[in-house]
Amino acid sequence: MSMPRSEREIALKQATTPEARLIALNSVSEDLCEVAPDRALELASEAYTLAESLEDNENAVIALLNRAWAQYNLADYSNSIMTVQKALQEARTLHLEKQEFDALTILGHNYNIIGNWADALQCFTLALTLSKKQNNPRRIATTLNNIGQLYGSSNNAQQALDHYLQGLAIQRELNMSPVMLTHLLLNISDTYDKLGNHQQAISFADQSLAAANKANYKTGQALGLLYMGNVYQHMGARDTALVYYSHALLRVREAKALLYEGHILKQMGLVLLESDSVAQSLTYLQDALTIFQSIDAKPEVFDVHYQLAQIYRKMGDFAAAFDQFALFHRVKEEVFNEQADKRQKVLHALYEVEQARLEAQTQYNRNVILQAEIQQSEQIIRELDAYADNVAHDLRNPIGVIVGFGGLLDMNLSNTLDTESRSYLNNMLAAADKMNDIVESLLTLARARREEILPQVVNMEAVLNEALKRVQPVISQQNVIVERRGTLPEAMGNEAWLEDAFVNYISNGIKYGGNPARIIIGATQQDDGFVCYWVQDNGRGLNPEETQLLFKKFERLGQQKIEGHGLGLTIVKTIIEKLGGTVQVESSGVVGEGSTFSFTLRAPTSEE
Repeated sequence: MSMPRSEREIALKQATTPEARLIALNSVSEDLCEVAPDRALELASEAYTLAESLEDNENAVIALLNRAWAQYNLADYSNSIMTVQKALQEARTLHLEKQEFDALTILGHNYNIIGNWADALQCFTLALTLSKKQNNPRRIATTLNNIGQLYGSSNNAQQALDHYLQGLAIQRELNMSPVMLTHLLLNISDTYDKLGNHQQAISFADQSLAAANKANYKTGQALGLLYMGNVYQHMGARDTALVYYSHALLRVREAKALLYEGHILKQMGLVLLESDSVAQSLTYLQDALTIFQSIDAKPEVFDVHYQLAQIYRKMGDFAAAFDQFALFHRVKEEVFNEQADKRQKVLHALYEVEQARLEAQTQYNRNVILQAEIQQSEQIIRELDAYADNVAHDLRNPIGVIVGFGGLLDMNLSNTLDTESRSYLNNMLAAADKMNDIVESLLTLARARREEILPQVVNMEAVLNEALKRVQPVISQQNVIVERRGTLPEAMGNEAWLEDAFVNYISNGIKYGGNPARIIIGATQQDDGFVCYWVQDNGRGLNPEETQLLFKKFERLGQQKIEGHGLGLTIVKTIIEKLGGTVQVESSGVVGEGSTFSFTLRAPTSEE
């Protein structure tokens, strides 16, 4: 059980050794990151210096994380990103999963707030994977909230609400911290507001205020009042909205959260503009602009310049409006020049579309054209697949006619054909059988590519038994030796598909095996939650060049007299990858040692 904050501060004052002071510095700075980020930054910096001198790598990472989170809360996003990236690298090197989760979360928040949603989603997805791996409900709830924020940023309000409510259920069950609860309730309030359910929005904003008051979390109090004002503004109750904004402004100044102070001032300016109080609106927006410029929040600078331009135009001061538009374009150009990499240029484009709206129609037309091209390409692919499927089906009939009439000729003329003619007939029937096998393989491959299967728990012993029944005639005819090593464990897959996979692997081993062929079948449990199923033969083996050609369409290796058309391994690869697994081949290249073909599938969990 962790100590209360007051006890941690006492421990910091009473620390008599560098080691004790380091632990106390990290504890107190973590507590202060959101309620007093400037003080937290100071303590975290001291902790990092001390950890470096003591060569305490784990506490050095913790100090970096505290520093990064304090910088984030002070709206120093560029330094926060640099700090947390260093912490993330160190956490991965030292295999510190908790600190890796924290680093990914902080980095995701930074990317989200600057609009780099693709990287934010990647960070939060990795964090969710870590939290599920550790079966940590608190982290799962936190990450669900973060992913909900991303959906909210992309204007998918219902998806955002679904994730928020899942996280809220976990947080209330675990009685998590009021600070975390405050932010989640604020997100839910904002989402209900976007969905037009104002009463629910007010209810959850009020709950967030109660949680923030319980924690004496001034930034949270300010945000609760801000969100309450937003709801009333959207309801058309501008005077009530201004009252809430005014109270929010007092709280946020106590918290020294400049970014949120700028947001509140901007909102007050916009409400006054809607009420035709143009002069007052201008004052608040200019104050907001000053704050955003001081913390280098360029996206907000974009928006305020744009809003000021609209106000000056409404006032008839076209020269001032022109100046604001010029400033907007200048800041836009600065962002473009400063951020050389592709992601930041995409971010610039997003801001340009969202904030300036100057190229909105052009961007919309581009998206429409691109979507049409994608749909056209998908239609062409569907038509080609359908054509190939029809061709394969159509080939069945003439092949059947050849086999049927060839068989009749064999029966009716069995006593009259000379040796050469019988050889011709047998070759024709063998070719027709091979054509039929190719058509069936093509149809199987097409179905595997086209069908979507939800993996279920599969009894792999039963699947292997059915596969062996299908190849039993060849096994008996060629005196093939089949050995089974142990019992095959269950896996997540599809019975029919996996039976085809085993048939292909076993048939391949028989064709390319020794004389007589010897097939060994087994499975190996892996540490990553997957099972590796393998089929080993005793053939001539494969060299590295040959293994590169495997699992590709129409490739056949080894002696040319061996039957086969090269589709079997392609079918296996398609099936296994559709089921979320991988295929592999291992061979020493030494004659007689053969090759081992394998595929992996996810093992069932206790819940499945």
